[in-house]
Amino acid sequence: MAMNYAQENIYVLVFIRLFGLVSMIASGFIIRDITRKLYSRPGAFLKKVSLTQSILIVLSIGDFGGAFFVQFISTWMVPFHSQLLGSVGSQQSCVAQGFLSTFFYSLSGLSNASLAVAYCLIVRLGWKDKDKSKNRLPFVLTPFLISLVLAIAPLFGSNYNYNGGYSCYISGYPAGCEFDPNPQETCTRGAQARNMLLVAGLIPTLVAFFILTVAVVLLIHAVLVQERRMDQYQRAGRSRKMTMESFYQGMFYIGAFAISWIPWLVYGFKEYIFASVHKPSYYVMLAVTPLHGVMNAGVYFRPRLKAERERNPTDSTCKSLMQVLHIKCCCNRKSKEGAGDTPVITTDQQTEDDAERGNEKKIQTNALAGDPKTATINLEAAQNAEIGSEKKVITSS
Repeated sequence: MAMNYAQENIYVLVFIRLFGLVSMIASGFIIRDITRKLYSRPGAFLKKVSLTQSILIVLSIGDFGGAFFVQFISTWMVPFHSQLLGSVGSQQSCVAQGFLSTFFYSLSGLSNASLAVAYCLIVRLGWKDKDKSKNRLPFVLTPFLISLVLAIAPLFGSNYNYNGGYSCYISGYPAGCEFDPNPQETCTRGAQARNMLLVAGLIPTLVAFFILTVAVVLLIHAVLVQERRMDQYQRAGRSRKMTMESFYQGMFYIGAFAISWIPWLVYGFKEYIFASVHKPSYYVMLAVTPLHGVMNAGVYFRPRLKAERERNPTDSTCKSLMQVLHIKCCCNRKSKEGAGDTPVITTDQQTEDDAERGNEKKIQTNALAGDPKTATINLEAAQNAEIGSEKKVITSS
């Protein structure tokens, strides 16, 4: 944005790039986890990607690209004449950074909303996530096209410039000139950047957050209605287990978006309305925005990590996390008493595929019958089916 808060402080730059790198790694784990599931076995043909998987891939690409071009690249694309530490770019690279940051972060935010809407429709309308009759293009292509339009719009009027911080974004040049009473005279570039920031940055993010919240609330309500219908068949009284699971997962999903983007929205609207904000607001926004990829990864892997911990309560959290992420860890699992000292982890791929297909068919059948157990928003298609097909741990002497 336009406030000149940048200082030649190498520690701040290291901090920004480190957070950007962590977000990129987290987003990469989501993409890796989804793509590895698309192969039934080595050398097999690619499976049909599901609706939610396709949205998750686009969402993670948005997080990865935003973290790379804004936080990790940071000052390297800022024009060298800005005299900012590490600035070795030009005006052309500055425009490119502004364009790419707007595109990727818009793609991430809008894909979050699209994913929430998809899960809501799966639960409320009984859609099957892997049903080939459901068109995936509207859920994937709509965020892409809107993000592209939002990124192109600031090009008219030269609104991508160095913003006085650590990167280039929608701003006037010199930084802050768009807030002057007569920006047409004081700005050499981006005289309309103030209004463009509202139209191409703040409003789309706010709309995405609203759609996401409404979709999650409707999803939780649908699960509650289904569980109420099942009360008459429950011998042990009514149960709201799935409603609470959906509620907690939905709150994590909303919270991941809110923690990452609300500070940016607060900072942006304050700057737009009052033309000035406090320095701490800038650094809070700077710290949490690149963590969006980490937050999404946490929500994505949370249900599986929880199930892994329940299956192997004696394992450390680190071991369980390595198992969920499919990372070979130097620490092996604890062997069962009297079974030997060296545990061996084996995978029978055919058995795993058969289990997945069998559980998936059962889940789809229950969905048609209105079973609320299919309604949990796990941020992963058919999560319950995949839990049953996880790698089994066996021990040998």
